[in-house]
Amino acid sequence: MIDSQLYSLDLAPVVWALLAAMVLCAAIVACALWPKLKRVAAKAGLDDAEGCPDGGYPAVSVIVYSQANGGNLRTLLPQILEQDYPAPIEVVVANDESADNTETVVSELEMRYPNLYMTFAPEHSRSLSRRKLSITLGVKAARYDMLVFTCGNCRIDSPLWLRAMMRHVVEGADVVLGYAAPVGPDGVDADKRRRRRAFDHVWQSVRWLSAALCGRPFMGTAYNMAYKRHLFFEQKGFSKTLNLRYGDDDIFVNEITRGRNTAVELGKDSLVRAIEYAPAHLHDVYAVRRSFTRSYLPGRPYAAMSAACVALWFVLPLGVVASVLSWPSLVAEVATLVTLLAVCVPTMVLWRRVSVALGSRRLLFTVPWLILTKPFRQLRIRIKARRNRSGQLTHIV
Repeated sequence: MIDSQLYSLDLAPVVWALLAAMVLCAAIVACALWPKLKRVAAKAGLDDAEGCPDGGYPAVSVIVYSQANGGNLRTLLPQILEQDYPAPIEVVVANDESADNTETVVSELEMRYPNLYMTFAPEHSRSLSRRKLSITLGVKAARYDMLVFTCGNCRIDSPLWLRAMMRHVVEGADVVLGYAAPVGPDGVDADKRRRRRAFDHVWQSVRWLSAALCGRPFMGTAYNMAYKRHLFFEQKGFSKTLNLRYGDDDIFVNEITRGRNTAVELGKDSLVRAIEYAPAHLHDVYAVRRSFTRSYLPGRPYAAMSAACVALWFVLPLGVVASVLSWPSLVAEVATLVTLLAVCVPTMVLWRRVSVALGSRRLLFTVPWLILTKPFRQLRIRIKARRNRSGQLTHIV
């Protein structure tokens, strides 16, 4: 008699309703998260720049935003200027009032490379974002229509970086969104020492990369992207967001990108490494900036992945309540266990694939927990962004 009760399917309607809701929540996680992870992992696994076209490449102006990055420019600038690229290139260093030896370094390299130039932001500009002003001056100084952007704290290891990025322009793209992996001063992944930072970086990257791969681009990374010069002037530069200190790599990209004019490049030759000397501090700084500018961006990419977090929260409680109400039958317990395994195991496997593809820490068993706690970390960042509102705005507000 007891054995028959353990596996009895004669459960109350409320139990079946709870189990159905649990399965529905698991399905939401699968539909909202799995396709994005698969899409990014598949794109990152495609061929590298060795399969690039042989001709048709445009002349390129590479704009390097530099803020006290003189030491790293000694390595970065030759890496760019000596690219294996079949068309003319020039490099414009947009110097943002660097107090270090940036001017000296660039002056020395100018003697070796006649296609290297530098612009200066006015020393006492206070009513504008100095970053946007520096980039604007770099764009105006550029001679070629195709602009490629990176920053002075980056490293570019492949001599085929420009080929990888520009092959999409040959095929008709106006905007190319690349990827940058954060690394520490020793060249090791900056996020590998902390699971939370590694998770948050991949989470953010998957959100905007998957949207772009679906034909709905809305942001990029200033460390590695390209677009045609005329797009900058058609939008009147950063005129719509002069009240914001940041947003050149998300709000402005959202303004100029359309599904048909934008390509995503994730090949190994296009990878840029961004050196972070204080990863823990910068992680929160960048998170606050993104949280502040989020209201200027479309909400759909954020809503989909937030729904996955919320849905995962309901899977276990719904199963536990159903199990209690169905006792002594074990059907609800078995259904809960199967559902948890069905949603968590593929999520962990897919996350590991994406982490490997993006050069981040290879997380596995901690992924479900980090997804569950993501809303609380995001709430902390949003509170911090609200408190630091004045730090995100210029003095013209």
